[in-house]
Amino acid sequence: MTLLDDVIEQASDGDAAAMLRKLMIVAHRLGADSLLAWVKAELNGYEAAPSVPNYRGPFNVTVKAHIVGPFGAQAPSTLTRAGTPDEFGSLFEVSFTEPLAVLEGYAKSGDGIVYPWDPLAIGLYNGWIRDGRVPFIEDWGVFSAQRSVSQRTFQGLVDVVRTRALELALDLQAEFPNAGEKDGPTVDNPAVEATVMTIVNNIYGPLNGLAQGNNFTQKVRVVTGDLVGALDSARRFLDEGELVGLESVLAGVGDDDDKRGRLAKFLDAIKAGSITLATGVTTDLAAAGLLEIATQFFGW
Repeated sequence: MTLLDDVIEQASDGDAAAMLRKLMIVAHRLGADSLLAWVKAELNGYEAAPSVPNYRGPFNVTVKAHIVGPFGAQAPSTLTRAGTPDEFGSLFEVSFTEPLAVLEGYAKSGDGIVYPWDPLAIGLYNGWIRDGRVPFIEDWGVFSAQRSVSQRTFQGLVDVVRTRALELALDLQAEFPNAGEKDGPTVDNPAVEATVMTIVNNIYGPLNGLAQGNNFTQKVRVVTGDLVGALDSARRFLDEGELVGLESVLAGVGDDDDKRGRLAKFLDAIKAGSITLATGVTTDLAAAGLLEIATQFFGW
């Protein structure tokens, strides 16, 4: 039984942290720094909210409050985002930076979890009430407030990580059955690097905030909708004369299905060897690199 077999089994029904520790060994033996960084962050937690993958937030949540009024009156309430300055929108959002084991514990707790507002935030909100910026009951104010997150949210988040680890293990196993084993393949093999790069891109999406350790993925950064930047990045994979064909793929009209269809045909042509590549670039590496460029360009 291989490490990938263990990951697949535990991803389906097992301890999520144990699954990730197995995957850490696989990533380490592959030499896949970007994949290893993701596994470590899921095990140890993310340093700050901006660095989390998009499946960890930010999410809009309900803010429940305890409000007070004249003559000692008190009541439960729900606060509205209406009138709140844009720069304080995070008061009504949550990004989950905790280790996956903690989130899995929340998912099994039977109750929702709350993230209290800092007293400074409560003071700011009361100031907005006094200034008439946010709608509120006259002569009332906020005593305490907390962002409320349901148990199902945590269950869904843990399930996303399990599913992505499962997909990762299955994809690697299909191409490289001995990946993660001693003396197995590493990212020094361009085909392995291309597979891992595609997997990591799928994990994070085009807006991931975690710095990638892999030198190749560090170089491929395209702003959504920046055609000039996308074509410039593509020069490392394609012969100059083939950029016109890629431009028609990226700039063509149509919905996402149309765009994916054009892109798939272009990548198939690369894999078939009918498109001239830059010197020293393999078809697998070119296809994976251009897939990442297109994904970032279209904002998928």
